[in-house]
Amino acid sequence: MNNKSILFLLVIILLFLLILCFFLFGKDSINNEEIKENNLIYEETVSPNENYVSSESEKVYYTIKVYRNDNKIIVKSSSNTPFTEELTYEIDYEQEITKNDIRVDWTTLMGDTNFTKENQIAIAIVTLSHNGEIFSQRKISFVSNAIDIIVDTVNKGD
Repeated sequence: MNNKSILFLLVIILLFLLILCFFLFGKDSINNEEIKENNLIYEETVSPNENYVSSESEKVYYTIKVYRNDNKIIVKSSSNTPFTEELTYEIDYEQEITKNDIRVDWTTLMGDTNFTKENQIAIAIVTLSHNGEIFSQRKISFVSNAIDIIVDTVNKGD
């Protein structure tokens, strides 16, 4: 190989590494900048099974956090179970909101607010309002991955 070929190969490798770094670190750094804990205005955590398990390690937790960053409201869901995929969404909104403007209603998959061992919490309905007017309402499923796993298992049996 001559010097031009080696130089060209090194440039290609360097470009590949830069692009790889951008995808690996760039996306996370943007999210981390936007979601700072000191911008947290609301947090609620529930456990759908705390009354039905015998040890702390078996408890499942679902969490909703709402942040304010400039003219954006950021809603983030998380859980300690592998059946839940974390979700983050943004809403452009210029008005200030407080904890009192945020409501989270917890329901079962069928929309029931009465929870039992057999019919546990699975959905959070996040409602954002200002001066009594709702500007965002979204359902967040905490069992979507579990449903996907069940569907995949059933489809594999076909």
